[in-house]
Amino acid sequence: MSDIISVFAAKCDNYEEKNVDKALDDILSQMGGISALVPPNAKVFVKVNLVREMSPNKCGTTHPEVAVALCKQLLTVTPYVTVGDSCAGLYNKSTLSSVYSGCGMTAIEERTTARLNRNFDTAVADVNGVALDRCEFTSAFLDADVVVNVTKLKTHSFTGYTGAVKNLFGLIPGLVKVEMHSRFPNLFDFCNLLVDVCEFAKPKIVLNVIDAIWGMDGDGPTNGNPKFIGCLLASADPYALDAAAVSLFGDPYEMPVLQTAVRRGLLSEDPDKIGFDLAKWGQYRIDGFNVPTVDRSDFFGDQPAWINRFAKKYMVKRVHPDKTCRGCGKCATHCPAKAITVVNRRARVDQKKCVHCYCCQELCPFDAVRFKTSLFYKIAHKLSGKRSKTK
Repeated sequence: MSDIISVFAAKCDNYEEKNVDKALDDILSQMGGISALVPPNAKVFVKVNLVREMSPNKCGTTHPEVAVALCKQLLTVTPYVTVGDSCAGLYNKSTLSSVYSGCGMTAIEERTTARLNRNFDTAVADVNGVALDRCEFTSAFLDADVVVNVTKLKTHSFTGYTGAVKNLFGLIPGLVKVEMHSRFPNLFDFCNLLVDVCEFAKPKIVLNVIDAIWGMDGDGPTNGNPKFIGCLLASADPYALDAAAVSLFGDPYEMPVLQTAVRRGLLSEDPDKIGFDLAKWGQYRIDGFNVPTVDRSDFFGDQPAWINRFAKKYMVKRVHPDKTCRGCGKCATHCPAKAITVVNRRARVDQKKCVHCYCCQELCPFDAVRFKTSLFYKIAHKLSGKRSKTK
């Protein structure tokens, strides 16, 4: 990989309409304008991040103001603009209507002529990837001519960070994602799955945008803490965009998804090949950005089986619903390992079955899932060092 891949940024201090419009216009102007990216009258699918029903103020989903600004730009070149996502629940009208409303995405239809996706058909397509041969995808994506991928800068308790690449996991319909977690419980197998989906989607993607006006650190992607950053980021390449975004708070090459992209020759190991002027944008570097420690089931490498069993038992974060749990059962319904039951209106986790995907924490509407770590976990991750490479 020799060519420099450009990443663009624009300052934006808040979600006021005029400020978001200006920041997005600044970015698109650097990229040649929206008409240079989207063909006239193309069917456009805007893939936002709507992980579950939650207020935009919690900073876990694409802010509706960013989505509205994108739609206004897109509508200048085509009337066929659809906005949507597949969250981790059921992929149907009832679930998505609630999510659209809770995440503020109804503003799309209230303020523009773009439409929210209400086509809940799916189809199986050939992926021919490293982890996936075939997979089921939403028809909203498959039927589109081009895709705009717009996500949020935030942490993730399983993969460390979630951005442009991982947002494309939402092209897979709700409960099929649960199946994917079950099939690929190992972190780096799962990262290969994410990169497979990204590579399958990339030919249609004309623009990737990260909403980094406010992001999230801590126990993301839904239970973390809002963090002000103050900019929008964009690129034609999702890997370079994620690398630039992570560079605002840490080392991109520590993130498992980006390590996987490097290993597969999709992202250069040379930061200079990522066309992001960190010296210029260093003012947006976030001090004290709390990134979850990533559980590595391959921490000991090729060691006897008993050592790896020990690592999986004592060197991963364990999920424990706290007293705020209301026993709604959403975590049990979507647990890929079927490790959760509800007893006396309280979720109970069978730690022997848990595959540590942390879907329960991601989906809990009451933020009741907490993590516990052992002394071995704390020591091991303290000694693990930086830039651990994949095998």
